[in-house]
Amino acid sequence: MKRIGLVGGMTPESTAAYYRMLVELGRQRWDDPVRNPVVIIYSIDLAEIVAHQDVSDSDRVVELLSGVLERLRVAGAEIGALTANTPHLFFDRIRARTSLPLVHIVDATLRRARGLGIRRALLLGTEATMASSMYPEAFASEGIELVIPDEDDRRFVNRSIYRDLAAGEVSPELRDAYLGICRRQIERCGVEAIVLGCTELPLVLRDGDLPIPLVDTARCHAEAIFAGAVADG
Repeated sequence: MKRIGLVGGMTPESTAAYYRMLVELGRQRWDDPVRNPVVIIYSIDLAEIVAHQDVSDSDRVVELLSGVLERLRVAGAEIGALTANTPHLFFDRIRARTSLPLVHIVDATLRRARGLGIRRALLLGTEATMASSMYPEAFASEGIELVIPDEDDRRFVNRSIYRDLAAGEVSPELRDAYLGICRRQIERCGVEAIVLGCTELPLVLRDGDLPIPLVDTARCHAEAIFAGAVADG
């Protein structure tokens, strides 16, 4: 099995979830509680990335993340991934600056959505992710329309991701607010699924909360990373 390299810290909450999922996937495959995938994690200081994103200094973000991936490769990683959605806005530029093979979160998520047979879904994530064409263009290629919340709800989601979910803080009020956003879009737009386009969102929204399925991008990504790591094993 290939050694897995994760760029973590975006946030630590989601990084820990990725690690747990990869371990669970290994145990399911091998039916052996003491056999685990080899995972190398480089946990970055998210504040540095956010600071450059906020001033639209994408060159510096690309430089930082590709440099971390190269450090993971030198440390022994044979397949790599960014454990957050927003940095995938720069995925092609990052991939061009590292020789470590990478697994794309959007590709993994699209496979899951296609399997559900949906035609319209709500996308939640950071403001940058919701405003970008990254998910809509990929999903449109499979005939799936993505809608996003209205401006006030987008601001709320973005703020809560960086303020609450990044710290692992989920209050009943926060859950209720998210459920309200989702229910409004189900009623107004007839969405058939919710795409959790931020890897922290599974902290606040869980399967069974709503009458439609959740597409957890972190889980889709972790499964694709694991599949890539064992492809030749």
